[in-house]
Amino acid sequence: MLKTCAAFITTLLSAAALNCAQAYQFSTPYQSEHFALHQIILDEHETFDEELRYEITRQVQTQNRISKHYQSSAAVFPYGSVGLASTISEKMLGVLSISNYGTGSDQIVFNSSASSASQAGLYISFTMLRDFIDNKVLNPLLGELLRLPLIITDIPVSAVGYDQAGNFYATARNKAVILDLRLADSVYYSKQELRTLSPNCSLDALIFTERVMRDLPLFISARAAANHINCNDSKEESAK
Repeated sequence: MLKTCAAFITTLLSAAALNCAQAYQFSTPYQSEHFALHQIILDEHETFDEELRYEITRQVQTQNRISKHYQSSAAVFPYGSVGLASTISEKMLGVLSISNYGTGSDQIVFNSSASSASQAGLYISFTMLRDFIDNKVLNPLLGELLRLPLIITDIPVSAVGYDQAGNFYATARNKAVILDLRLADSVYYSKQELRTLSPNCSLDALIFTERVMRDLPLFISARAAANHINCNDSKEESAK
């Protein structure tokens, strides 16, 4: 018991030391039991360099251990920003993603090319979404996951179309999931460019889940902002 208390106190002191070491603002606008999306707003005199990225990584790792998060992201904004309270076009300096699903070590990716809040979310691939549905251990986490802003990558577009209100939709599906995205906006593409999307394309998008139907395949309807479109290769993965 004493060893457990000592370890817990050490962890809290480490977190406090990290907070004192840097002047940036650290907060968690989105959080569930096992997932989180943090935001970091730099101080006026801070430089987003390698040393600062290391300190941010250490703090998020510590926070993940304290909160027992399997995965989290931290969006980094410049001084004066209102962060995730703004629009998806808000300037961002990068995003840190850390995951650990019981592998024994953290998987860490720091993407310094993420330039807007449209790229702030919990990162998963379309294949990983399928694995969440198929895996008995991960499946109970799916409800939590869908409550957070998600960046879903490599979405294989299988159909496109319009609803009666003129909204443009892109749909991806495999044997586990149907992902129906209302492409409402994009920082990187005009409305005309978005609507050239075809079933030969793949898509990276920020999504906000609006409706879920838990049949099989699982149906997910979401509002989405396109971050990257690739129409060079047909995506055979959608049939798997």
